[in-house]
Amino acid sequence: MIRKKSYYANGVPVTAFVSQSSDIAKVPPFDIQTLKENTEINNTFEINNTLLVDNEIPITLVEKPINEVPITLVEKPIVDTAISNTNIIYFKFDNVDLDFKEFTVKGWKDIGFARENLRNLPIGSLSGRLPGIGLGFAFSQSVESMIYYIEHQTRKKQLAWKVNMPVVDDINLERLVFQHIDVENDIPYIIAIAVQYAPSDWTGKDHQGNIREDKKSIFELLNPKYIEDLQKDKALLLIDQSVEGYTTKWLWEWFHKECYRLKINPCNIIYITGDQYSEDSYDIWVQENKPKNKLKIIPSISLSIFVHKHCERVKLKFNFDELLKYKKENPDKIYLYDCLNRRARKQRCINFLHLYAANLLDDGNISMGPLEEWTLWVNVEEERYLYEDLYNAGIPNNLIMEAIKYAKSPGILPRFANHKYTHELNHYFSVVERVCDDLYKHSWVSLVVESSFYDYEANVFISEKTFKPIAAMQPFIIVGSRHTLKYLRKLGYKTFHPYIDESYDDLPDNQRYLGIIESLQKIKAIEDKAAWYESIREIVEYNHDRFNNIGKERAKEHVEIINYYFDHCKKYKDKK
Repeated sequence: MIRKKSYYANGVPVTAFVSQSSDIAKVPPFDIQTLKENTEINNTFEINNTLLVDNEIPITLVEKPINEVPITLVEKPIVDTAISNTNIIYFKFDNVDLDFKEFTVKGWKDIGFARENLRNLPIGSLSGRLPGIGLGFAFSQSVESMIYYIEHQTRKKQLAWKVNMPVVDDINLERLVFQHIDVENDIPYIIAIAVQYAPSDWTGKDHQGNIREDKKSIFELLNPKYIEDLQKDKALLLIDQSVEGYTTKWLWEWFHKECYRLKINPCNIIYITGDQYSEDSYDIWVQENKPKNKLKIIPSISLSIFVHKHCERVKLKFNFDELLKYKKENPDKIYLYDCLNRRARKQRCINFLHLYAANLLDDGNISMGPLEEWTLWVNVEEERYLYEDLYNAGIPNNLIMEAIKYAKSPGILPRFANHKYTHELNHYFSVVERVCDDLYKHSWVSLVVESSFYDYEANVFISEKTFKPIAAMQPFIIVGSRHTLKYLRKLGYKTFHPYIDESYDDLPDNQRYLGIIESLQKIKAIEDKAAWYESIREIVEYNHDRFNNIGKERAKEHVEIINYYFDHCKKYKDKK
């Protein structure tokens, strides 16, 4: 069988016919994969043999002669036209001591090379690892993910974890150009940085919006050249907080004040965040404050991608019929609910005591951190403060002190869930990406306690914790921010009304705890839980299928970035 492949040989386009058979037209005994592997090592094909080209004129590829330039084979771009500045995306970097000032990423292996040679960089735990921006900022992991998608799209292959990508016209890896800040040209570019944790870590303000002496605004840490180009509309600052969803009510005002102070058009700021409420909350702020120009806000589902890649990597599969059969045949092994609580945040501590007060603890397969960790979130020593928190959360007066005494009793905490890991993972990401399939197999519903809960937090952060039961075909109740289910439906997923009472999603935080407990009690009261579980088949199968196509949703974020950049370039050109 002869296979056709297009190449550039010393800049001249040729079509090579390659066969596994060595007796056809003097074609070397290499299949196309072997040929590609030879060219990727040093971008030079050095085998002494002949290829037959489409015009039947043979081109001989010989070993590299001394003092002569070898013939170089480069895969032919999808778009067979000259690359113009209008379809190239430029990124700038400045904090890496490299031997080159400009490069393109032609494949994911090149990114691996960058990681290997940039270990001295202060990399954030979940941030991208390409050459970053100065003073400790890491490169945007959303943009690095975009490079990964485009790399596979360019090669016209499915991703390793089977995500079919929408086509981004005229974009391939040779059109993603990285330049050192010293390279002078008049082309707009993106400053792509990742920030960590909450705005209080990179705005120079604390959670209440007061000035912090120990933290600076990211604008103060940027290279002055970046600030100058932002002022000239020559740059876009992409601030990537996609792996966190923390927001504050003063964040939008802070962005606009910083832009005003530095004479930067707010349109030159792209803010990517895991907060699904961010676009709506910003629109409300804009309606109230009526700024002349707006930021570009992109809500992200970044953390769900880690879960999805893990499922594909370890070939973790779920079948509803098999799960239903197991639960029917082993009712004594099935808990009412599962509830994992790795970090003892305030809402997790209070939810734990709510479960105790409602006599639901023993019905669940639940983990909980040690009492020492509770002190970071609730005042365990000053019981009157904890009493007030529990009273406001709706725990009956006569049970509050009993619940506090229970939590402080020897041997109660920490508490560990009863399950086994199908796939042992020993890296940092394991807590983010691992799906505990055995846990879900042995419970009827998951009680997911999200990273955010209280109304004053002003966000809706749907993290990997929610997507894990979705991946496992498991129904769920979410102890999370108000309207979490609403925004999950906005992402295209279905929730479980009327099979689960989801009225809790509309309640204010001090009533939501009790609404969640009541929903769980209603499931407990169901006599035939297997029949109930079977009734939600259509929902969990639909959600599972949507999760398996999650790369398409992530790609929409990439398309938004690309389109916004090209629109900015057009405006910049028109203004010039």
